[in-house]
Amino acid sequence: MTCLLRLLSLVPPCTLAPVLLVSLLSLALGIGLLGASAWLIASAALEPPLYTLAIGITCVRACGLGRAVFRYLERFLSHRAAFSGLTRIRLALFDRAAALLPLAAGPARQGAFLYDLLTGADALRDFFVRALLPPVAVGSATGLLAAPLARLLGTSGLLLPLLFALRLCLPLVAEKNGEQQRRAHGSAYRSLLLDMTEGRAELAAADSRPACARLTSSARALLASDCRAACRAADADARAAIMDAALLLLLLALLAPHVSAGDISGVTLAVLLLVLQALLSAWGTLPDAMRQLRQSLAAARRLLPDAAERTAEQPTGSQPAVPAVQTARGAVLLRAAHLSFAYPDRAPVFSDLSFTLRRGEHTAIVGAGKTTLALLLLGVWPPVHGTLALGGTPYPALPPAAITRAIAALPQGSVLFCHSIRENFRRYRPHASSTDIRAALRTACLEDVVRALPGGIDAPLGPDACHLSGGQRCRLLTALALAGDEPVLLLDEPTAGLDAATATRLLNALFAHAKATGRTLLVITHARAILPRFAQVLSLSP
Repeated sequence: MTCLLRLLSLVPPCTLAPVLLVSLLSLALGIGLLGASAWLIASAALEPPLYTLAIGITCVRACGLGRAVFRYLERFLSHRAAFSGLTRIRLALFDRAAALLPLAAGPARQGAFLYDLLTGADALRDFFVRALLPPVAVGSATGLLAAPLARLLGTSGLLLPLLFALRLCLPLVAEKNGEQQRRAHGSAYRSLLLDMTEGRAELAAADSRPACARLTSSARALLASDCRAACRAADADARAAIMDAALLLLLLALLAPHVSAGDISGVTLAVLLLVLQALLSAWGTLPDAMRQLRQSLAAARRLLPDAAERTAEQPTGSQPAVPAVQTARGAVLLRAAHLSFAYPDRAPVFSDLSFTLRRGEHTAIVGAGKTTLALLLLGVWPPVHGTLALGGTPYPALPPAAITRAIAALPQGSVLFCHSIRENFRRYRPHASSTDIRAALRTACLEDVVRALPGGIDAPLGPDACHLSGGQRCRLLTALALAGDEPVLLLDEPTAGLDAATATRLLNALFAHAKATGRTLLVITHARAILPRFAQVLSLSP
């Protein structure tokens, strides 16, 4: 129930109520169309006055047109409701992904997380359209039809709502083990796929056939699991259809004596039977809706933590404020003590690393594990051993925004958007003014590059900025990091791909910018010739 409430909270009630009403009206008019048709055909056989047939024809036309209109409105409003909740779903997934980091826990955890994220996102997106509307609309129509049947048949009229409840429950309790098996096979397949992707260079140099064979075997297991699930679903649907047909025949047998007794007419019996048939046809949507509901609830449990879980994931106590940045030169900005880090089942990247980052004292990072250390400083991964503190506050006790407000960083692997340089600033630096953008481009030595582009700052860059050279791409990442007011600038190989003259000009501009703004440089580099310019050099080693 908690998970269902969590899902329903993604869309406001004022948006959801019209969708449910329109869905019910669409179904009711569809059933009414068959009922009016049955009345028209059965009444015509009795040769009534023409004006009574005209009424029936008008009802058929009205129901047909109304069903088309309300079906369109149902599609429109239901998809609008789904998309109105899509932003909240995405934000919730991103928050959950951030809470589940680090993914350094290994390919198995990564594969399970990726499976949950992909399939769970689809399940959450489809909840409102495929899982919520059919049961509510069909259940309402079933209740409305059960009332006249109960008056005619007494307790036998309750067979209709009882079978409806049974149709709802069976898909929810069935196939649970099959779904767990599909999740296990899907996670295993994605884990192997991630593992092969990370080791593609080694596989290209060695024999990749054993790894491909394992991946093929895992893919076949996943496909076989999906086929078994599809077969079980088809069998369950066939049994449900047989139950529906048996119920229709049973109700016919119970209603027939009432025609002989004069309680109802033959025309009424024909109308009831066709209405029942239309309703039971609508029941055919219930198994898929219940499977979708089960998947959505499972996705909500895994990807949308409730308030208690969010509290458990956060440090106990009230959230501390973002640490105040000390402005005096030499003030401690960040302190690392006895840091060690190793990926699962691998040798340590570095161990027992301690250093202090002070304001105005620029630092270079060289050696193996530079990018890994940068990810630790950004809070993406926690160290295996040791502590990190920002402004005297340990990382685990920091609010989520503290690190991003203190350290500006866009590592080399960061995505650049295809539209233009201006669009990249809008995405990464939405609060940067035109003056800030021009100043960042000038400091990053990109002004000449921008002027040379056909459309200037609005020129399309291509997918992941493929129209820029490697050096230009690095400088654009540097410019994006510059266009803010974070006290620490973490730059990943800012001089990569540059000739000596441009690299020198860029470094001069960066040091001048840092001196003018009071910011502190933390530069990842392999260019040892520039190390004398830094007050501190961290040389990493395992």
